[in-house]
Amino acid sequence: MKGVFLTIVSIVIVATLVWTRPETQAQLQPLPPARVLTEQVQHMDIQPVTIITGKLQPSRKSRLHFELSGRVTQRNIEPGQQVSENSVLLLIDDGDFLDTVEESRALLTRERDAVRRDQRLLDLVISEREIQQRELQRLEKLGQESLSSKSKYDETLRQSLRQQAEEAQLQHSVDSAKSRLMIQQAALKKAERNLQRTRLTAPFNATVNSVAVEVGDYVSPGQAAIELVQIDELDLYVEVTAAVASILQLGEQIKVLIDGEQQEGRIIALSADPDPNTNTHGMKVRLPSDGLYPGKLAQAVIPGSFLPNALVVPLSAILHDDGQTYIFLIVDEHVQRRQVKLIQRYQDWQVIRGVDQGTKIVARDVAALADGQAVTVDTDK
Repeated sequence: MKGVFLTIVSIVIVATLVWTRPETQAQLQPLPPARVLTEQVQHMDIQPVTIITGKLQPSRKSRLHFELSGRVTQRNIEPGQQVSENSVLLLIDDGDFLDTVEESRALLTRERDAVRRDQRLLDLVISEREIQQRELQRLEKLGQESLSSKSKYDETLRQSLRQQAEEAQLQHSVDSAKSRLMIQQAALKKAERNLQRTRLTAPFNATVNSVAVEVGDYVSPGQAAIELVQIDELDLYVEVTAAVASILQLGEQIKVLIDGEQQEGRIIALSADPDPNTNTHGMKVRLPSDGLYPGKLAQAVIPGSFLPNALVVPLSAILHDDGQTYIFLIVDEHVQRRQVKLIQRYQDWQVIRGVDQGTKIVARDVAALADGQAVTVDTDK
């Protein structure tokens, strides 16, 4: 009974406390104004510089291959070896090509002899025809009263006609001699070129980068055999935007940074039409190798258009919102959002248009601000 009594007393006490508790009401406290750092819009002479990283490449590269099929009989080079222009690098079996050259020379010689023979025969036939013509004229003067005279005249006329036919054939042979000789000469030149193609030679002074065939290998036209590179000069290939490309010219000197050291390079190529995928323009800068090797990273330092007295604000003062750009002005302890146009970025500064010099603006943390919000200027920077 005592336990039940204590339980009832406890319930009564709790109920009394709940029933008699004072009513509470939350008091909303106003937020303190946001503290902001400020900066003034100022004038500055800007010399923008674009730094683009790329890799050094050989100034010239060539992948050589045979134009004929054959078995490699001689290999004169190894990777890393220096070769001079026109030096023989690889050879394939040239026996059949030598025979073709000799055969073509023999046919050309025979054709020339035939032309000289036909010319001599033509001269003889012409002389004989002229004699026959005079004989016919003599017989015509004597008359053809007698049977013997008429028979002799007819025989002389037949001989004259046969000589004219032979003369026509020889004249055609002589007239076409030039074409026949050109055909034989062309065949000989082709055979000589094919013989030359059995020797793979260096098109320029270079370094052998790789050799893909060995003695005894059978090669086909187009099959890669040798790669040559020229590394006394190197090319830095980079891709630049249209804005950068528009201020550059072929032959222009620009600075190149390699391992922190500066060198002078010259623009030797600049594509006019941008790459459809990246919308950038390819550019090559040539510079002396000076002990450098292809594949090394380098940076092209490209100066932009000089902007005197440009209006600048800190980069951190720019708010990007829905494709537009804004800054926050300080007006009577409140912020006012102002749309601006971005002109050029320079280090930690942004060249803008749309405000006046000396205008006080919020310098950073602008993403948390709202137009018209009350603020307190923080003097600690």
